Amino acid sequence: MLRPHGSLSVLASLAIASVSIPCLADDLADDTTITITRTWSQQPAGWSYPMSIHVPDGAAPEGGFPVCILLHGNGGNGGQMVNQYRNQLTTHALIAPSGYQSSWNICGENSDAPDVEMVDELMTTLQGFDNVNPDAIRIIGSSNGASLANRVFLQSSNPGLDTVCSVVSQLADTMARSGSFYRPSGSATTQSQPFCGYDTEITPASGRRYLGISNENDGVIPYFGGWSPVGVAFLDSRLAAYEIARTQGYKGKPIVGNGEEIESTNVFKYAYPDDRVIHLRGFANHSMNPTQRDFMLDFLATWPIEEAKDSDLNEDGQVNGADLGLLIAGWGGSSPDLDGNGTVGGGDLGILLADWTTSP
Repeated sequence: MLRPHGSLSVLASLAIASVSIPCLADDLADDTTITITRTWSQQPAGWSYPMSIHVPDGAAPEGGFPVCILLHGNGGNGGQMVNQYRNQLTTHALIAPSGYQSSWNICGENSDAPDVEMVDELMTTLQGFDNVNPDAIRIIGSSNGASLANRVFLQSSNPGLDTVCSVVSQLADTMARSGSFYRPSGSATTQSQPFCGYDTEITPASGRRYLGISNENDGVIPYFGGWSPVGVAFLDSRLAAYEIARTQGYKGKPIVGNGEEIESTNVFKYAYPDDRVIHLRGFANHSMNPTQRDFMLDFLATWPIEEAKDSDLNEDGQVNGADLGLLIAGWGGSSPDLDGNGTVGGGDLGILLADWTTSP
């Protein structure tokens, strides 16, 4: 049965979205129909985003397939993205929308569509399928699609979004400036507005990972920041990664310099604590080289990384009877004090039982 996970219809002041899924389709499949229709100034009667879908053969793993939303570059389409990744992300279900006039609304593109809201609704819809892991929604964006991925990373509050990979487009100063993060107050974004209309300060969600891939010899998006041919000023790629790390709780200094070279490949890694935010510096023009691509695929394959549980008292990777025995042995004493109240008691027992059989 389709899991309820948010509404399938949203009425907003600037856009109307409706999502419909065949009522008998419990599982996401290649032939599933997902329709997201929005209205805005360019399409007052409504426009539906084309969707391309690929789901791996065979049964879904326990908990469901992780899903990767693929966002194409300017002039591309979703079908091209699915064809590119279907033999690379073989453990993920893939879904790739196509943007209005083959673009995504960042600033100055042909489209003023409410694309962030579309991606938000798409994530909520995907989380309702039985064979989808609702806590493992990922995004890969390329170029113009990477800028949309950055917007979603900063703007979306969906807790199931755990990883974003931004390929050849770091943060622009429209989104991050003076220590704060911003979204547009309306759907339309134009270069005639200050910072393209990104005038509403936001607080990004935490608990996510981010990989940003940029190249020094990119002729479209300047690696070291500044004005771009696309009509937007970008941050230095390394400082953009630092800003992303700050959204995830990092309080240290920016990681700059030359980075750590990956096995003599001329690709350099800048990693923040626990590899939650990583930047790769390369020389692949406005694209990825094999090292960067393989790193991204590994990055997606090794997430989530489960953190050790305090209730795993014997540190064997399981929370079970052995840990319960250790807790009971300390009952009434000061250790192991899981709830921090100074005494081992019922609160600590509740925490241990809630973590029962967890494998970090």
